Parts: sequence; structure tokens; C-alpha cells
Amino acid sequence: MKFLFIAKQKKNVDTFETTIVELLARGHWITLAIQQRDNERDRRLVERFAHSHFALVACPEERADAWRRVAPLVRSTRDWTQYYRPAYARARKLHQRALARLLRELGSGASLDVTALSLGDAGSDRLRDALAHVENAIPSDPLHEEFITRHAPDVVLVSPGLHFGSGQSDFIKSARALGIPAWMLLFSWDNLSTKGALHVAPDRMFVWNTRQVREADELHGYPSDRVVVVGAPRFDEFFTLRSVVPRDAFFAPLKLDPERRTILYLCSSRFIAADEVSFIQTWLATLRASASDTLRTCNVIVRPHPDVSLEPVGSEPDAITWREMPQATGWVHWPFGDDAAVVLRTTYGTPQAFYECLHHADAVVALNTSAELEAGIAGRPVLTVLATGDAADGQAHTLHFDYLLREQGGFVRYSPDLATHERHLSEVLTDPRSPESIRAFIMEFLRPQGDRPVAPLLAEALVGAYAPAGVTDARPVTAQGLEANAPPIGTVEGASTLATKTLIVGGGGGLNILATPETRRFRQRGVLRLDPAVAQWLDEFVAPGDVFYDVGAGVGTYSLIAAVKRGALAVAFEPGFVVYRTLCENVRLNDAAHGVIPLPIALTDRPGFFELEYSGVSGGDHHVLRNREWRPRRETVDNRQGQPVCAERLDDIVRRYGVPAPNAIRIAVHREAERVLAGAVALLNERALRSVLVTLARREDFNTVVAVAGDAGFAPVDMGGSDDFGFSVRFVPERKGGGSGAWRRLKSAVRRRPSP
Repeated sequence: MKFLFIAKQKKNVDTFETTIVELLARGHWITLAIQQRDNERDRRLVERFAHSHFALVACPEERADAWRRVAPLVRSTRDWTQYYRPAYARARKLHQRALARLLRELGSGASLDVTALSLGDAGSDRLRDALAHVENAIPSDPLHEEFITRHAPDVVLVSPGLHFGSGQSDFIKSARALGIPAWMLLFSWDNLSTKGALHVAPDRMFVWNTRQVREADELHGYPSDRVVVVGAPRFDEFFTLRSVVPRDAFFAPLKLDPERRTILYLCSSRFIAADEVSFIQTWLATLRASASDTLRTCNVIVRPHPDVSLEPVGSEPDAITWREMPQATGWVHWPFGDDAAVVLRTTYGTPQAFYECLHHADAVVALNTSAELEAGIAGRPVLTVLATGDAADGQAHTLHFDYLLREQGGFVRYSPDLATHERHLSEVLTDPRSPESIRAFIMEFLRPQGDRPVAPLLAEALVGAYAPAGVTDARPVTAQGLEANAPPIGTVEGASTLATKTLIVGGGGGLNILATPETRRFRQRGVLRLDPAVAQWLDEFVAPGDVFYDVGAGVGTYSLIAAVKRGALAVAFEPGFVVYRTLCENVRLNDAAHGVIPLPIALTDRPGFFELEYSGVSGGDHHVLRNREWRPRRETVDNRQGQPVCAERLDDIVRRYGVPAPNAIRIAVHREAERVLAGAVALLNERALRSVLVTLARREDFNTVVAVAGDAGFAPVDMGGSDDFGFSVRFVPERKGGGSGAWRRLKSAVRRRPSP
């Protein structure tokens, strides 16, 4: 089977790492895509899953059609209305977070209390129903369909699937449009209750336990017969751990007495506890003032949450190690003025270090954290106390807090206040609960199929759930002409001091470009016309996840199309100071900063301080880079103006600054495009580069560019053109020998041309 696994973040991949390995070992194919890009992370993942059946690919980060901005807004609004459902009556903190995200989606910096927006049961039901109908009306995005079709999977897997404003909904929607099953792998035990609404239902949902089957039904209306209970593979490794550090050796570097009882306090995320340190201080003072001698003298180890540092600014914690655990490092400090109370942070990538903390603790205290489950695996009693102050009020205003409590069949002992909590702690330390009762819940919650690793069970369930069905329509969809009927947008308030009127980009998927002088000759009734040759080339040679170089980007039209419509990362080179500003404004106008990197750099075949000469408005897009050192001079009689610029070679930019190497390059400079090519010797020899498109202002330069590119081993295709758009020639590498000799001929050919 071929699985296309789309994860939002690397941590989603980590959770299912063992399942991926299991599927690969069984001969299945895995194509992995992660929505949040990170080149170094990608390199490590390729090394981790080194297998001929594994591929790591880039995927669209957002829609590319006219719904690009509308769909996230609809979904963020629906997330907010989700928390008006009766089941969330006390989940005010979750509701407040969803409202804050909605306001950010609207571009509002306002702070609004959710209690000021009471809709009532009837009103919220109507609004949720209306938003569900809008979601149903949102079509499948052609770019997502193209991405899925390109990889031809039997099944599309998504994780987490359910998340605020979830862009993963579009992968599910497009898979369904193509007749390909789309399944959701539940990432964490609290996702169904804390991450908003299920916007587009997957065909199947794979969960940990029967509690989550009920959640899917009661909170999201998802049919129970489409939920598969398999367990939680993320804990497979933790179940295998055993202590390797003797008690005396563990406590020695912490300067704690191993003979004393020890409490491990597990910190929460910032969402659960905005200022947990103040609560810990109050909690610790309660222990030290207790009538129980055990609590007054016990060791307290505070373990910070991975995302929250408890180290005072400017302080340097002591680094410690354990001989029996050489792979782990600890960082310890004493911020509470109590020699028996330490903060210990250990290497988070080393589970053994955390296991040792649990193993040598007599009890665990936590407001709310998934680490409670790991404490249960280690057989340690866990206690919690209700904290309702602003510093740590998360558990009082969420749902999943209840799932682990004894009162709900769990193993965590709950106290409504610190006085009761003090008594419960004293009881546990003197007469601990049987580990068997803790284990019974842990097995039911994390391993409902029995005491065996979950990853193989999940792999079996994924393969077993597949029933081959014919794909209804697997045709690739191109980006051209999709938005011909998009409604016009007249003005964008405050978009730029350069212009307030905007143009619709023809076939540009809802893109808008500021109506500046550079666009004048391409306007037609409020629409910005595209060069057909460039549009065709982008469709053919730029794919989701590619890196696209736009040399002579101008106002950024084609960079935006590559980023938004084709799902690529566009690096836009534009040295003209005025048009560069417009380029940046257009990136902001289209909310495309994540996909377009504007660089005000002139490109040629040798670095230097050269002159950019303008034939039109100073700073505009009509400029020529003169291959001579800049020097101060008076304006010429024909009013041509010069601008000093720092010019670079493309190869140097990639090597020196780590700019991602391209899969496709468009060059649209007014003169001497061959010098840009000569400055990209190494890049043009990279096998990842699929094509170069050169657009020339003058037809007479055509043969020169073809000749020097041909010497470099590139085959040309004349794509025609006109005086207004220019004349384009497409190059693809022949890869027949190429090599250093070809590059020497290229540089020699460029040197032979006299400078104008």
C-alpha cells in the first residue's frame, strides 16, 4: 500500500514514528509531508527513515484559490462557536482562546472577553449550522488535488486532523474529491476537546480508547462505527523503560537526601498555568507549614514544561550528569530559598532521564499534563489540586482535566483546595495506593488491546481498514484560469502609500496587486494580464514545495503566483528601490510573507559595487545593471539616472546566506541575462533544478542567451512573446556530460561579450 502521511508539525511525526517504521518494514510505501517547513528537520527525518520506500516531500501550506482567506475565517469562527455547545459549559478558557484566535484571523488586536458575546443555545446552534453549510459549500482546492494526485496514494493520513482553523481539512476534502480514503490519526489525548471543531470529517478516525469514541460522537457528531480504537503508540518506548540509576546516585548531584520522601512536581503548559511559579511557591509553603513531618522535610523536584523556562533571567543553572545515564544532562537550580526544593530540567529528547525522575519519586503532583500518563506507566500515584486563580486556572476551565480523575474511573487523586491536598499527599506518602489499580487504568486508556506495543497494532489496523476503490477522477489540475469569475476588489484601505487601488491578477487565484505605474501597460478593466508564456511555464515546472527564484521580480506578480497558486517558496530578487517596496507591499497585501522572500539584490557574474541605470522612473522596474564600478556622476542629457548597488552572484548568495537552492528559475532582466546565468554556475549544475525561463526585452538578445545556455548543457524551447510582455525561452538541462568543461565555455562566452 502507498500511504501519503500529512502532518502539521514534526511532533506529530514523532508520535507515529514507530508506526511508520513498522509499515516500511512490512513493505508498504510512506510519503511524508509536513506543513511547517524546516530544512534541517527535513534532513534529520530523511536520515531517520532511511528506506527505499520512504520519501519526504513538501506540501501546500494553504489553499491556492479564491477561498484562501475565506476558509480559515469560516473555520476559526466555527471553532469559536464550538464552545457554545452545552458540553463545554465550564470550558471558558478554551472558549476564550478560540475567540482570541478568531480576532487574530480578522486582523483585530482587540481583547474581548468571551462572556460579553452570549449567543444563547438557539443562536449558537443556528450559527454553527450556517457555518457547517458554508464549509460544505467550500470546494476542493485544485492545488491540494494536484499535490495528492502527484503522489498517487492508496490512503491519505492526516495528523492531528483536528486543530484550530485546520488547514488539514483541505487535504481531507481534496482526497474525498479524488475518491481516495482520508483517515485521521488522533495525535493527543486532549485534541478532541481542546482544538476546536472537526471541520471536515475524515473517512476513519484512529483513536486511543473508548473515551475518545464517545468524545468524537458527543462533541463532533462523528459516527462511532467509523472510529477505530488501537491505543497510543507514542508511549511504546516509555513502557519498556526500567531504572538504571541507583537511588543514592540519582540524588547525589541534586544535593538531596535519598532517605527522605520525594515529591515530583510536573509543570504545565503556559495555557494551563500562565504563572505557575507563583502557584508552586504557595503550594510549597503549604507543605513546609504542614503538621506532617514528612511533608515539612520531603524532597521536592520541580520539572519544567518543555515550552516554559523556570530559570531566572541571567542565572546559570548547574549542569549535572549521571554515570549510569551518559546520554542525559540535567540543569538544576534552587529558586525557592529551600535547600530541599530544586528545579530540575533534563534532556527532553532522553525519556530515560524523565523515567528516573518518576521512578525515584514517591508521589507526583501536577495541575494538568500529559506527563501524568507517563507517571502512571511508572506506577507512581498522581495528585492534583484545583487552582482557580489567574496564575493557574487551566484545569478549572477545560474538559480533559476530568478524564484522569479517580471520580471518573481514573487514577489521579483530586483535591478541591490546598488544605485537602495537603492531607491527601500525607496519606499517599505514608500509605501509597496499590500500583495495580493505577496500571489497570493505564492499560485501559493507553493499551486497550492488551499489554503489547501499539505501533504494530496501528500498522495492522491501517492496512486492514483499506478496501480498494476506484478513483473517480485523478486528473491533475493546473493553476491557470481558475479564478476568472472572482469578484473584483476595488480598494484596500491603508495597504500602501504608493497606491490604494488594486488589480485582480488574471488566473491568479484571488491575488491582488497594487495599481502602481509598473502595472499600467498590463491593466485591462481592473485585471492584471499575465504573460501567457510565464503562466504556462509556472504551471508546468513549479510544484508544491518547490523553491522558485524570480530574478527581476518587479512588483512580485509571478512570485506571488508561485507561492500562493503553486505552493512554492519564492525568492524574489528586485534591486529597484521603489519597485522593491511595492513588491513587499504586495506580499503583505496577499498575506504571503511565509511563501515569498523579497531580496533587494542585483545579480550578475561577479560581485561588486556597480551601477543600476534606470531608463524610466528612478527606482522603478526599468533598469539595467551596468557591468562597471559605480562612480558619482551628473545625470545624463536623456535623464537616465543611476543607483549604486551591491551586486552578487547567485551561487554566492546560496553558499554564503543559506538561501534554499532552486528547482526553477525565472530571469526577467532587461539586459545581459547571460551574466546572471554565469553567476549561477553551481546552481545550474544541480540536478534538482528542472528548468530556467529567460524573458528578454529585445528579440535580438535571443540568440546570445541560447548560445551561452546551450554551452552549459541546456536545451532551449522558444515560447514566443510580444513587445509588451517580452520574448521567452525555456531551458531544461540535457544532463549529457555537462560538467566543468561546459561551465568553462559558458564563462568564456560571457567574458567575450563587450560591456555596453
